[in-house]
Amino acid sequence: MCIMALLLFSGAAFAQRGLNCYPVFKGKIVPTKRMVITEARGESMATYKLDYYHSVQFQVDEKTALEVAELIQADAAEAQSAETEMTGELLTYALIQPTPFARVRRYLCYQARPVGAAWIITILYLEGSATLDDLRSMFEKQ
Repeated sequence: MCIMALLLFSGAAFAQRGLNCYPVFKGKIVPTKRMVITEARGESMATYKLDYYHSVQFQVDEKTALEVAELIQADAAEAQSAETEMTGELLTYALIQPTPFARVRRYLCYQARPVGAAWIITILYLEGSATLDDLRSMFEKQ
């Protein structure tokens, strides 16, 4: 049973490796000790038509915010579909649908909010059968 759980977890982690923003999730841009990290899978996600949810949130200076935004923009450029919004030179919103991985729909959601001279960045990586319309509907309710 434990081996099966490890295989499922490594499969989801492997799917993120194909993304330019993968280093962010791995703590290579911002140390993981400075992030709020949430991961969920299984029954708790079924309501949302998702199999896997991984989010990271952190506060950074403008230079690091631009570095993270460039990675997200690179993912958007390579994606099946992408919606983005900019504030000046900084990407502040993105809803990205990368190419499916092993027939599983994948999504990358990004938001950057200014707080004084700093930026709070939230990035979600989602996998499941949810459509873009499902996600939009879910986000509108929150």
